[in-house]
Amino acid sequence: MEYSQRVQTIGAWLQRLLKRYTPPSAMDQTALAEELQLIVTDINSYIPSQFEAKDMEVVLTKVDANVRAYQASRSWPTIKTFIESTKKAVDDYSRNTNSQVTSITLDKTDHIIVKQVKQGLPIPDWLLNPDSFQRQKLLEETDLTLDDLNKYLDPTARVQ
Repeated sequence: MEYSQRVQTIGAWLQRLLKRYTPPSAMDQTALAEELQLIVTDINSYIPSQFEAKDMEVVLTKVDANVRAYQASRSWPTIKTFIESTKKAVDDYSRNTNSQVTSITLDKTDHIIVKQVKQGLPIPDWLLNPDSFQRQKLLEETDLTLDDLNKYLDPTARVQ
């Protein structure tokens, strides 16, 4: 599945799911839209890139069940709830299908991003977020280091 298809599939699924919950009252429409985008991005980052539409459908159904199991109120689930639900769904799906896809493999884009960092070129904002799964993946599975990323940070915001 192409990235845009994945994001569209996850976004449509998420909008259907969230209709059952009350959005946070402190968020205006802009903040809600941003929150939706963050949730979609995070869910997508925890689903292996080689999953096809049928795999996505099964995993998202499992994510829905996990969210219902974890969520104790009728308020929107937190991003962490979606992340944990997605991780569990992918693990369960991989185990049940005897798939060896338990971790996301590096793709061409990952190698391009690492090259950009090494060359000091502009990089995506998520790469500077210490909580980013994609960032962790690149730090663990490539020769990218915190020192490489620190050159993009203000000297007072260095990551140790």
